[in-house]
Amino acid sequence: MSVYWWIFPLCFIFSTLLLLILKDKLPANFLAAGFNPRSNHSVPARQIGGLACIPVFICALIIFGLWEMIPARMSISLVIAASLVWVIGYLDDRKELSVRARLPLQLLAAILAVYSLGANFQLLPDLLPYWLEMLILSIAILGSINVANFMDGLDWLTVTGIGIPLFLLGILSAIFLQEPAIPAISLAISGALAGFAVFNRPPASIFLGDSGSLPLGLITGAVFLLFAGQAGIIAALILPLYYILDAGSTIILRLSKGENILQAHSSHAYQIAKRSGKSVYFVTGSLALLNLILGAITAAALWSGTLIGQLYGLIIALVLTALLILYFRKRV
Repeated sequence: MSVYWWIFPLCFIFSTLLLLILKDKLPANFLAAGFNPRSNHSVPARQIGGLACIPVFICALIIFGLWEMIPARMSISLVIAASLVWVIGYLDDRKELSVRARLPLQLLAAILAVYSLGANFQLLPDLLPYWLEMLILSIAILGSINVANFMDGLDWLTVTGIGIPLFLLGILSAIFLQEPAIPAISLAISGALAGFAVFNRPPASIFLGDSGSLPLGLITGAVFLLFAGQAGIIAALILPLYYILDAGSTIILRLSKGENILQAHSSHAYQIAKRSGKSVYFVTGSLALLNLILGAITAAALWSGTLIGQLYGLIIALVLTALLILYFRKRV
């Protein structure tokens, strides 16, 4: 664990400092957030969080590659992929790109992210041919990119919903696994997000923006796939479970109503909880507590070293996460 101690605090410091500079030097109306059906704020804020934390993370990836903490293939591919969706996100924040313009480039970035995992990377080699699994994994990362974007609709939600799981993933991987890329990447991006959290405290004056949420979704998807390759698919599902269930249940509910799932909306469980009168601190605090519990469950599943231990852990995690989502969806 000692080899990784510096990653989180350094990324936190540089992300905070860069955001301080951008906040001071950029015009007050630069990338000011508009209001749409997903909005849960009443005061305009600037979408510049991603302009700070993602470059810090990309620089960390380059350093990891140069110091051979991660393979050169992984470093180069993830730098290109993250930079691509970072630019797409920035343009979307500026000009609101169409889905037709965004998706092909996001898919290309997702393919690059899967390529970064290695030539022999497969989760189900005995079940699926290599080309089909690579296609499925690319679509999974494409989904992760957009889920992170759609779920980024409340102050501190991304910090507690993705930042905490990534930080815990980094710690647990450093303790239980032998793959250095997982803690290095997880601690770097969670450290950069922690710097953003300083400015995203409710009521937030700065949002992450698509330039932050899109690369964050890509990296999160890639690092959890890498974790699944080392620890098993079941163990890898536990920490990101809230995002999976909230986004998945929302898509199912909207499809059942005949709604266009690609259009902006305000139907996620956390958004309903906010509109029903629960405070931002209550919603994000509840999610933070859940994710800490999911981290403990993941640790227990890894410590057990058995498939049945992981399965029990996933079942408990599913029940707890579903209960929180159902509570959030209660309109009281």
